[in-house]
Amino acid sequence: MRIFNIALGAVAAAVLGLGFATPAGAQGPREVIVGTPGFTNNGGLDIITKAFEAQTGIKVTVKSGGMDQVMGLAVDGAVDAVFLPADHMDDITAKGAIKPGTRTRIGRSYQGLAVQKGAKIPDISTKEKFVAVLKSANLVLHSRCNGTPGGPGCSRTSYMLSSLFDLPEMAGVKHAPSAYGEGGDALARNEGDMAVQNISQILKWDNLVVVGPIPEEYGRYLDAVAAVPAKARNQALGQQFIAYATQPGTFPIWYSRGIDPRKGAQ
Repeated sequence: MRIFNIALGAVAAAVLGLGFATPAGAQGPREVIVGTPGFTNNGGLDIITKAFEAQTGIKVTVKSGGMDQVMGLAVDGAVDAVFLPADHMDDITAKGAIKPGTRTRIGRSYQGLAVQKGAKIPDISTKEKFVAVLKSANLVLHSRCNGTPGGPGCSRTSYMLSSLFDLPEMAGVKHAPSAYGEGGDALARNEGDMAVQNISQILKWDNLVVVGPIPEEYGRYLDAVAAVPAKARNQALGQQFIAYATQPGTFPIWYSRGIDPRKGAQ
């Protein structure tokens, strides 16, 4: 499964609006505020927001941050649309922070394996092949996780990746956390020969290549959803933006950044 390997022409077509339907009711200069963690912002929202602004004339202000920070923005009504992992959205929905009926699936965001450009592209299509490839590496880099998982010093994604190497079958894999930044950042600095990181974050480096997603059986992915906060000031605009971001024409954008809209929780 090479979910990131999609023709650039398809992405360009979507950006140009060939796959978008212009939302109704776009009148005059207005603003929609969107809260998102990095994995969805880098996973396609950065492209979609520009296309939305160009087609509607509505300004998009993106407030990006850690999961807890974005959840707080939604609870406070400081954003009109919020993007989060499904279980985090469950948490704030239980607190009454989400407008009923607005929750929408974005897709499954994968963590992947990266190598440097020019290196041989290995086959990681099964768990067994993935483990064998990791064991063949001189050093596999990953995010650093200090402290309580999900807390300061150990983000959810950092824990997801660093804990992969605690599994019994990973015994013998030579791995190390990045001194600063994420695993792909360290690989881009030539500190190892492989790295595991969110696919959208690997793609930002010109000298790295995404081999493929970590086999799905390991559960190293995030299911992204979007919704309108109950206290949002511009709920109609928030709903309009979410509808725009999840139209069929946006599929190649999300898909090219490692998010599969066909999968994941609702």
